[in-house]
Amino acid sequence: MTTSNIALYSFFILSAILLLFAFLVLWKIFRGSISLNDLLCETPSTGRPNAPCKASLSRFQFLVFTFVIAGLYLLLSIEAGTFVDIPTNVLGLLGISGGSYLVSKGINASGSNGTKNVRRSGRS
Repeated sequence: MTTSNIALYSFFILSAILLLFAFLVLWKIFRGSISLNDLLCETPSTGRPNAPCKASLSRFQFLVFTFVIAGLYLLLSIEAGTFVDIPTNVLGLLGISGGSYLVSKGINASGSNGTKNVRRSGRS
């Protein structure tokens, strides 16, 4: 056996294990063991626990960018037969997407903790 055959067989074995894991997760989602109800929702503020969940654009963007980059990396690696280098601009894009998610989480956390019910005094 040559080293390229060993690398190819190990790649197929690892891909099969990854696909089985993905199938297991999808099966649990289908059966209801894993809930995706609040996957893209921002958590409501602490003052309003029963508030409806709002969709988060930053979470959606981070989720889509992650899956697109991972899918393209997997496709290019399969076509090349070896692991390909990830360009730095793609990693930068993923970092910016993750950073926007973290900034939105910080803004929501400071907005929910920093605001108090302040009664304004005025004439009625």
